[in-house]
Amino acid sequence: MYISNVNSASISLKSIEMQHIATENNYTIQSFDDLAMIYINKGAANFDNGKEIYEIKKRDFIILNPNHEITIEPVRKLEWIRIDVDGILFTSSLEINSAEQLFIINDTYRTIKYYLDLALLESENRFRGSDIILKRLLECIMVHILRNNHLSIKDSSIQIKNNEIELIQQFIRGNYKEKITLDQLADLVEINKYYLIRLFKQKTGLSPIDYLIHVRLSEAEKLLSQTNTNISDISDIVGFHSPSHFSKTFRENNHMTPSAYRKLYKNRTGVVTGE
Repeated sequence: MYISNVNSASISLKSIEMQHIATENNYTIQSFDDLAMIYINKGAANFDNGKEIYEIKKRDFIILNPNHEITIEPVRKLEWIRIDVDGILFTSSLEINSAEQLFIINDTYRTIKYYLDLALLESENRFRGSDIILKRLLECIMVHILRNNHLSIKDSSIQIKNNEIELIQQFIRGNYKEKITLDQLADLVEINKYYLIRLFKQKTGLSPIDYLIHVRLSEAEKLLSQTNTNISDISDIVGFHSPSHFSKTFRENNHMTPSAYRKLYKNRTGVVTGE
């Protein structure tokens, strides 16, 4: 969702390789100290998350945050590409404070597979300049993950041990309808605003302003799907105060206009749209 984070994150490719898994026994995927990503090239497997059983199939991309593991039951012989990445981890853009450690997406258009094949070629042959190309290919993969899914990334290199960031999050959630500036947030916790941006991104994966926009849009989505409040009024209610700016920002983050979003949920909620 927040693709700009790719440029600021300390992304480092540790390894990439093709692996083959037989069907005789269950198989445990471990991420150890690095982020592990598994692209299913062939075969299928079942995964039990403790609540229900999911089928992992061709073109699925498993993202496992550092120091976690999952056990799968191969249904057909598996062939996958495994990538281990240092410096980042994934989080949900829909629930910033989520403790979820596993994400599974599908490479519908095979775009990620294209970059993975190029990365395998560079890694196996180590041509002149391969390190530079591998870094760029990894960034392309990250962009495609963030472009098509409600995910964000954050820097995993430094652990925040204070409550200043939580205080700012609470302030934003309680005052998102008002005008909030970076200087105001920095004064709230008595931290230099540039250092604050760095700390906030390390913990949430977003800048303070991106987080504010996230909260405002989340509230707007609720009003669009659950009420018949006029869209221009919703813009003012959630703190944008400019219908055109609201519509532009909403479209950039949801890939549809507020009107289209409301129509999408109209049948589910019985909302009568009001423009």
